[in-house]
Amino acid sequence: MKYSTIPAAQAVVMHCMASGIRHIVISPGSRNAPLVLGFTANPFFSCYSVVDERSAAFFALGMAQQLQEPVAAVCTSGSALLNYYPAVAEAFYSDIPLVLISADRPGYKIDRGDGQTIRQDRVFDRHIAYSAHLKQDVTHATDTIEFLAPELLKTNEGIKFLQEEVEIHNNRELQNALATALQNLSPVHINVPFEEPLYGLTEIKETPVVDFKPVKKQEAPE
Repeated sequence: MKYSTIPAAQAVVMHCMASGIRHIVISPGSRNAPLVLGFTANPFFSCYSVVDERSAAFFALGMAQQLQEPVAAVCTSGSALLNYYPAVAEAFYSDIPLVLISADRPGYKIDRGDGQTIRQDRVFDRHIAYSAHLKQDVTHATDTIEFLAPELLKTNEGIKFLQEEVEIHNNRELQNALATALQNLSPVHINVPFEEPLYGLTEIKETPVVDFKPVKKQEAPE
């Protein structure tokens, strides 16, 4: 099986699989290519291509309502994400487990005039049950990362340390978000920053097997 070379993309796919999220509605783009490649390469998932993001979100919403299970919608960066908002509000007030997964640019490219770039983190906060903002991997495109502590990126030990911190955060946020969708029957948003290159594939699964244990409803994150 082929996997994205970006660990965060692998983690998103593996957590969705472990949580039993089988249906993925994809609005193809460039920045979300790592997610598109990961979901479409895995036979566990049934993937649907809907180019218009507003239509895609309502398609996923209707499917989640009828199946009584979480359905994910995946979009690229920028204003594409905002087109999900009508369906997010509908899901919020109808108790429908809609999982919104957005690709994003790294934080150091926000508010610099880069194309298809907005402030995506927590954009749905008034109508969402959980917002997860993942951290950017440091083992991918390491030479291009703008980091507050660049000295840590100059040694293998520093890179390994930082990547472990990234993966701990990302795995915790993914589990919290998906547990909320599953147990509270609510919409959740997962925002994933990716640095280029975006289209790399590997046969090596870099993330550990996810041992997902659904929490009880009262234990789901607030």
